[in-house]
Amino acid sequence: MILSIEGDEATGKTSLAYSAPLPIVGFALDMGIERAIYGGRYNDLFKGLSINIVPYDKEPEGKTWGDADITIFELPPPIQLDSTLVVGNVALWNYFIQLIAKALSDPQVMSIVVDTMTVARRVKASAHLETLQRAAFDQAGNRIPSANLREQLIQIEYGKVNDSIRDVYTTAAGVRKNLIAVHHLTDERQDVVGKDGKIEQALTGKRILEGLNGTHRFVDIALLTEKSGGEIKGKLLKDGYNLAQEGTVIENPTWDIVANLVSMGTGGRIELDRREKAVEVSQS
Repeated sequence: MILSIEGDEATGKTSLAYSAPLPIVGFALDMGIERAIYGGRYNDLFKGLSINIVPYDKEPEGKTWGDADITIFELPPPIQLDSTLVVGNVALWNYFIQLIAKALSDPQVMSIVVDTMTVARRVKASAHLETLQRAAFDQAGNRIPSANLREQLIQIEYGKVNDSIRDVYTTAAGVRKNLIAVHHLTDERQDVVGKDGKIEQALTGKRILEGLNGTHRFVDIALLTEKSGGEIKGKLLKDGYNLAQEGTVIENPTWDIVANLVSMGTGGRIELDRREKAVEVSQS
């Protein structure tokens, strides 16, 4: 199953992502993984598991997951010391893409978590800009006076960025690997006509997934997480297995609860991987 989890901060997205079938290889582009693993849901989801958190050192060669139940590679955003020049993102993206390709091709890995795909897309965009900026310098690192130093990407250049993100989804689907992509939310904007007759952007009051347009086309399940009354709830925004279940709200969702809901909604015709054999479904 390819699962998209989206929501605001502190709504249980990461804990839900790592409730997937074991073994898991995860990529932590948003730091703070310890809080999600060792926090409030530790006893329910992670107690007794072997968890290996691998610090980033720019070298993917030789990296492996061994016998750990959960292996998480930290991918911290590079520190930018210049307001114009972008550095470190090419190395970070190459590290990420080589390791996720290795995990996708490993039959022993059951699930892959990208936390978050929002930041992964930002890293790819920054890596593309970094590559363009390098053309303004010679091999000795000196600025070429006649060269244009790019400060940002133009809209058409995001095509290559989006292609790289789409490739992650399509490859996971092609090799039938469980992929969990976590996303941030952002404020929705739309074009409106201002008082002077010019088109300007205005907030709609809605929160939408930040990142690749059309993300839901590439996933089987899209789940929106929210915090309500001290409890985490997940709303099915998309259910590619049974459209009638869209809008269903799940209390304290886990991967197994979602998988059981899919099984129930398809009359048992579709059975997804589980972490446990039987989990009670709680829905409203």
